[in-house]
Amino acid sequence: MNARIEDLLAKYYDAETSLAEEHELKVLLRASDGFEAEKMLFGSLANFRKVEPCKISLPEAKVRKLNASWMSWAASAAILIGSFWGWQIYEQKQAEQAAYEEVMMAFALIQTNLSKGQAQLQPMNNLKYLNTTDQIFGQSKK
Repeated sequence: MNARIEDLLAKYYDAETSLAEEHELKVLLRASDGFEAEKMLFGSLANFRKVEPCKISLPEAKVRKLNASWMSWAASAAILIGSFWGWQIYEQKQAEQAAYEEVMMAFALIQTNLSKGQAQLQPMNNLKYLNTTDQIFGQSKK
């Protein structure tokens, strides 16, 4: 019987027993002599089932009440600071947009004047096909 108890205890501590084997182990422990530590373990486990759960009261924590007027002043200050910061960012974006539009207008003016200049140089395009000054002025050396 002691060998069976030892086998069951080894399986129990390795978490390999079934419910039927655990019940058999409890019955064998009650009927045998020795194994006092194991009897105490299983006895205390059985006692835990009998104990009714009870509510534990926790000490109440001291709650500090905040002054509502202080919180309203803090909220007002936060709103003002946030509004000022938002307005600064808005103004910066507007300035960037205005600068961008001015640069684009300058580029458009440059493009317009460049196309006018190219149109005025159109008659000079015919000269690029001539190879010598004699061909330009109509003189020939023979």
